[in-house]
Amino acid sequence: MAYEDAPGASSVSGVMLGSRIEIFPSMPLPEFNSSGGMAYTARYKADASSSLYAIICLSGMPPRIESVQAMRNIDNPGVLRLIEGGVVAWADGAYAYALVYQRPTAPRMMTSLDEVRPPLGEDAINHHFIAPMIDALGALAQAGVVHNAVRPTNIFWRMGTAAPPQIGECLSVPAGMGQSIIFEPIERALAMPLGRGTGVYADDCYAFGVTLAFVVLGRNPLQGIDDQTIIDMKMQRGSFGAIIGNHRLSPTHIEILRGLLSDDAMQRWTASDLDQWLNGRRMTPKSSDAGRRASRHFSFLGKEYWQIAPLAGALANNTLEATKVIESEALNKWLRRALGDKDRAKDVEEVINELKQSGKTSHYEDQLVARVCIALDYSAPIRYRGVAAMPSGIATLLVEAALTGNNTQTLSEIIVSQLVPLWIRLQRDTKTDYASLRQLFDRLKGIIEKTSFGNGIERALYEANPGLPCLSPMLRNQYVASPKTLLQALERVAASGTHGREPMDRHIAAFLIAREKHGESAFAAMNAPEGSLGRGLSLLTLLSDLQYRNGPENLPHLTAWMSPVVETALRRFLSKTLRDKLQIQAKEVVNSGNLTQLLRLIDDPKRIMRDQQDFHAARILYLNIQKEIIKLEAKVNNRESVVRAAGKPMAASISSFLAIILVCAAILRALFSALFVSNP
Repeated sequence: MAYEDAPGASSVSGVMLGSRIEIFPSMPLPEFNSSGGMAYTARYKADASSSLYAIICLSGMPPRIESVQAMRNIDNPGVLRLIEGGVVAWADGAYAYALVYQRPTAPRMMTSLDEVRPPLGEDAINHHFIAPMIDALGALAQAGVVHNAVRPTNIFWRMGTAAPPQIGECLSVPAGMGQSIIFEPIERALAMPLGRGTGVYADDCYAFGVTLAFVVLGRNPLQGIDDQTIIDMKMQRGSFGAIIGNHRLSPTHIEILRGLLSDDAMQRWTASDLDQWLNGRRMTPKSSDAGRRASRHFSFLGKEYWQIAPLAGALANNTLEATKVIESEALNKWLRRALGDKDRAKDVEEVINELKQSGKTSHYEDQLVARVCIALDYSAPIRYRGVAAMPSGIATLLVEAALTGNNTQTLSEIIVSQLVPLWIRLQRDTKTDYASLRQLFDRLKGIIEKTSFGNGIERALYEANPGLPCLSPMLRNQYVASPKTLLQALERVAASGTHGREPMDRHIAAFLIAREKHGESAFAAMNAPEGSLGRGLSLLTLLSDLQYRNGPENLPHLTAWMSPVVETALRRFLSKTLRDKLQIQAKEVVNSGNLTQLLRLIDDPKRIMRDQQDFHAARILYLNIQKEIIKLEAKVNNRESVVRAAGKPMAASISSFLAIILVCAAILRALFSALFVSNP
């Protein structure tokens, strides 16, 4: 039975997610609220007794849609069951993404990280918490899902009971958002919350180790300590030393905690190690040199540094002073002599020489320090001009930049200057395959360098975030996750009456190129000014193609939105009669909402050619008439020549006529005389 089932919702109206799940906005469930949004009662439409709840993702940051299907495939009692995910028309008129889960079987293990609970016995922890959690983490790994939200406040379990704990949801916000610093490995803790990225399976194991420490100790061992101090403690003492400190634990728990809290991801325990531990095989966690101390300190800005990670962080935060130190070669000498790390010293030399040989002068100091810090602490995030991000977290920071305008130029510079391929190249002894990540950022570099419509930072945003909805300002609150729903959203925007000149901007173009795989050439005409005929017809062609393939059949408001294009296109027709006729037909097509018919009407090549041919014929006829008029006018203006020209033939005719009459008279006279003279 689900934890504290809510009263029946049969008498309350809800909103539908698809055709089988109903969500009830009037029935909130605050105990299930998440970082991504508030929780509400839900149920199967056909089963009033079903016990579900929905998280409505209205945090402002996109949920992890790309992982929804993988999470739905997980059927493990230790993982909260995801039933469905999709877009819903929410109560306030906004469209939002909803995640529907089976209700957990217990309350949250802790409602606050500051709670204090009596420590459990070793056997109870091993059998009722560690074993099922290892099984749950294995199910996540098998499904290819990195959870990134394992913590006591996101686990549902009545502490000490035999019912297995359930790991809560992780998809309502980007990976790492909402996760406390204490549960993140040092390298991820150094990154901005939105710059942590999805991470790897070993990161979930680390978070499980910290959570296990909470259970074993009965409280938060670092309660009241600020984030930066926690990071410093982890770097100086190691995560195990910082979290466990001087607490006395059983050898069994010390062993598993040392393995899970290793600061070297390569040495950190994962599935196979945990399975061996469960089966009773005792292992000694391997030591790591992640926090190795030098034989003498390095002085920087009046502070002594004995380890690489704290020094790299200090250099990254003080660019101008760091540049002087780097160029003095004092750092390289310290790496070789005091730390004894010739490989790292060589990496530092190489990145310095590569930058100098590249001839880059823009933000030279920032580039230099960022590259040297990567060479120094290669597992740490990329740190450049105030941005600290793991490579996989740059995608999420691009989303934040699109929504807020923060760090847009800085992120572009990180991508174009190829800091990510450098970071990948300098990774050592890693099991992670970075080939696809490198290919992505190589592609993003080329995209950002293009300035054409639909390219640039906007397209990079959608290429880097496959599950991201369109972030066009005109589609705010519409949640267009697929090109298939774009026209329906534009129709709603058009019906609102508050919209721009045309239903297109750089975000929509970039979204379609990335998701629909439209060629960039389809948007070439969009580089022309707004209101131009070529741009308007290109847009109408694109929208009509989407309507033809995805529907719906009737889009009257969107079609009316394209009226300026119709007016501009009809002005091409030279026949007023034809133009008036087409205007009447266009109004009828607009009312029907068929973009394809509208395009055929105003951009029919045969009709345009006939109109031009008729105009050409009429023009020739007109020119011939004009020539005749000119000739006549010229003749009228010269009367003497006209009289002469007309008089000569007339005089000749009259003379001929008179001559004929005289000849006839002479003949008649001769005949008359002959007759009367011959008969006296």
